[in-house]
Amino acid sequence: MNISKKIAILMSLVICSSAMADVIEVKCNQGDSVNSALATALDGDEINISGTCTEAVIITTDGLTLNGNATIDGGGFQNAITINGAQRVVLNDLKIQNGLFGLFAKGGANFSLNNSRTKNNVVTGIHLEGQSSLEVKDSTVMENGVFGVNIDRASEIKVSGIFKSNNNGVFGMIFSTNSSGTFSNADVIVKNNILGIQVGIGSSLNIADKSTTVKVNNNQTTGLTIVSGSSLFVFEGTIIARNNQINHGVSANSNSNIDLDRGGSIIAQNNGLDGIQLENSLLNMFNMPDLDASKVIASGNGRHGISAFVESVIDLSGDSNITVRNNGDTGVLVDNGSTARIINSKVKNNQNTDIAVNFGARADIKNNLQIGDIMCDQTALIRGDTEVVCPTN
Repeated sequence: MNISKKIAILMSLVICSSAMADVIEVKCNQGDSVNSALATALDGDEINISGTCTEAVIITTDGLTLNGNATIDGGGFQNAITINGAQRVVLNDLKIQNGLFGLFAKGGANFSLNNSRTKNNVVTGIHLEGQSSLEVKDSTVMENGVFGVNIDRASEIKVSGIFKSNNNGVFGMIFSTNSSGTFSNADVIVKNNILGIQVGIGSSLNIADKSTTVKVNNNQTTGLTIVSGSSLFVFEGTIIARNNQINHGVSANSNSNIDLDRGGSIIAQNNGLDGIQLENSLLNMFNMPDLDASKVIASGNGRHGISAFVESVIDLSGDSNITVRNNGDTGVLVDNGSTARIINSKVKNNQNTDIAVNFGARADIKNNLQIGDIMCDQTALIRGDTEVVCPTN
């Protein structure tokens, strides 16, 4: 068979496949059911939904698209939408509300969510588990009982556009049990939760590009926390953590790490305790040649600008820098066996002292622009080009 005949056959197959795809209309206000439409839908079909649909929608068929300007209401005791193992599912322009879980994906489900709102669900707005994956764009999650978004059990979320997770009962977003998230070309806003974003149990969060900003503001405890062997990578993008009330702007605990590269930055201001707090964890700042310098700005926080406890590490290299000013206690605290390398930086005008090195901690302080008071105890070691020598005689 010659090549032209093969192409003709392939084109005819594509045309036949397209012709077989149906567009199914579901008018819930006229008594139609989404589940009835799903029972007969095939891969490639579109289901156009209107009105308010009070039912537990269950999707198990690959390749479906559900289009809204519609509300899926779980009635309070069942999941509003469950995607069980289905691949290439697309959800557009939906309001998902009043479920036990709003949107629940399991069994390796793969789907996208666009221009939608998930609200007032009893436990969680969006829940992924069992190696499921979601691409979400221009959507809002709000006022859910416990979690706004819960990414669990080796699942993955990719976020783009304007995404908000606000006013949820406990967590705005949580990543747990070897799960991951990537924010790309995104404006992410997570505010007015008890805790903004938690990355934990071997999970990771990637801020992928210069156009991405993550705002974790006005949460009751901490804006963003990385715990239990997890990682935060900020490549060119910016994290802004302001006005988190009780604890910290950003924290890393239990053998976790924060990496800022290629101009990635954290701005932590006016938080209840520390701008950035480390406990047995790492803040690593570096940049590639000819790219913007990675930076941290920590100012106006109630206690310390940046703190490192329990064998933590603050490591600046390349052109990276920190600016730490006007914090309520210490600008940079290095304590309990921790280490810090501080270069290219401004640490000044903090209320108690600017840099404190205590209890077996070490610091290398050189090539800085402005450094104010430096204090240490008899167990500390400091070297560099400062006038302070530790341990003191």
